[in-house]
Amino acid sequence: MVYKRISRKFFERKPVIVAKELLEKYIIREIDGEKIIGKIVETEAYGGIEDKGCHVGRFGRTKMTELLFGEVGKAYIYPVYINTYCLNVVAHEKEKAGGVLFRALEPIYGIEKILENLNKKEYYIITKLLNGPGKICKGLKIDRKLNGEDMVEGSIIYLIEGEKIKEKEIQVTTRINIPYAGKDKDLPWRFIIKNSKFLSR
Repeated sequence: MVYKRISRKFFERKPVIVAKELLEKYIIREIDGEKIIGKIVETEAYGGIEDKGCHVGRFGRTKMTELLFGEVGKAYIYPVYINTYCLNVVAHEKEKAGGVLFRALEPIYGIEKILENLNKKEYYIITKLLNGPGKICKGLKIDRKLNGEDMVEGSIIYLIEGEKIKEKEIQVTTRINIPYAGKDKDLPWRFIIKNSKFLSR
C-alpha cells in the first residue's frame, strides 16, 4: 500500500483551518516494524500568542513552547498527568505560533498492538480505545521522547492523506477542559466528525 504524505505546506496556515481539514486523515505510528493506523475524528486548534488556551498564550515563548514557533509539521507533546501525554502537530502562518491537538482517533490497523500498549484485553470496546488525547498517546506509545519528531517526513510517527469529508459531516464546538482560557475557552475551535462513535467523552 502506498501512503501519500501530507505536505509541509498544509500546516503553514492558521491552526483553525488545519484542525478542520485534518479530519478523515490518518496518523501512522511505527513501532519495531509494526504499524498502527488511526483515522482522525476529533481535533482542536490552538492559536498562538493571542490565544489564552494555547501554551504560548499562557506561558509565552519558553524552552517548552519554542517548538510551537518553529517548523510546522513537528510533533508537540506535553504531559498532563504522570505518564499521560497529549499529541499536537505544529501549525501556523509564517512568523506566528500554534498547533492542533489530536483529541480522538478511530483505530484502523494494529488494534492488537493498541490493546497491548493500553494493557487491555482483546474484547475491550473498540470505540473506547483512542477516544481521548491521553488514550491516543498511550495506545500509540507516544511520550516526550517523540517531542519534536517530524510528522511530515519522519518514519516513527507521520500523517497521510485520507478520505474527502463533506462539510455537512463536520460539527464545530467550543474546546474542552480549558477553564483557564477566559473568553478564549468559548472559541469554536473543536472539530468532530458528526456521526463518529470514536469521539472523546
